[in-house]
Amino acid sequence: MSKKLMLIIAAAVLLLGGAGAGAYFYFGSSADEQQPQEQPVGMMDMDPFLTNINDKAGRRHARLQIKLVIVPREKVAEIQADALLMARLRDRVITLLTSKTYQELRGAEGKETFRESIRERLAPLLEDAEIKEILFADFVVQ
Repeated sequence: MSKKLMLIIAAAVLLLGGAGAGAYFYFGSSADEQQPQEQPVGMMDMDPFLTNINDKAGRRHARLQIKLVIVPREKVAEIQADALLMARLRDRVITLLTSKTYQELRGAEGKETFRESIRERLAPLLEDAEIKEILFADFVVQ
């Protein structure tokens, strides 16, 4: 009788293990589908910036090309169609850029700090959109 009992217990363990594995795969795959999908992003090119930077002698210049990665993608066309908003965005970048010195902009750390400052300045202007990334397509300081 103990052999029969052991056989029944082993069969029950295998059956429960198989049911557990099946439930894991069945419910695990549906849980992945329920996770929120990342919104498609749009990219907005800003016209190039060419300006003096904060230098006592007035001989330092910066040339900058920015691309904004924005979600939702549909907002890119709306932003670009609004001339006043585009002017305000450019104004904020120029104001920030002209306040920086050559030393603040020349290294990788300085550029990253500048990138975050741009995001902080532009974000309040974009009510229904979010800036995911700021990409430098051109960045020359001389």
